[in-house]
Amino acid sequence: MPPSDSLLSRIYLENYREIVDFLSLRTGCRHAAQDCAQDCWFKLCKARPAEAVDNGRSYVFRVAANIAVDWHRSNGRELRLQADYAASGDPTATSPDTLETVQQRRNLERLEAIIRALPPRTVEVFVLNRLEGLTYTETAKRLGISASAVEKHIARVLLQCLPILEEM
Repeated sequence: MPPSDSLLSRIYLENYREIVDFLSLRTGCRHAAQDCAQDCWFKLCKARPAEAVDNGRSYVFRVAANIAVDWHRSNGRELRLQADYAASGDPTATSPDTLETVQQRRNLERLEAIIRALPPRTVEVFVLNRLEGLTYTETAKRLGISASAVEKHIARVLLQCLPILEEM
């Protein structure tokens, strides 16, 4: 069912992509913009402007802008409700699902296996720097090696772990 005014219908159809682009900027999401553009069409279908529309294109874009404002209000309300629900203490609101937990556990096991396979000195440097929080200089002093050597040990660990870390 086209909008009652064939001029508004033609303007909407001729400018559909531009309307969606305009709404994408307003909403920050292409899918939301397409939904808003559809809402714009419905509004135009019901529209019975009290006065003759001087500039139909401006009218259509004003309707689209108003719909974007409504979308932000609705979306903000929904986000607040979700935040309230998450803060309510419902464990299912914040706990990862079983598949995610299993995947994380597998990734940790793979990382542990990689680290265990490294030379003992490299593991020692890694533990002091990354787990105990010592700086490169502090780690170097404690182990009697140079800071450059510490950097090389850390780089070796990170290079070995990088493929798994990128998956996470």
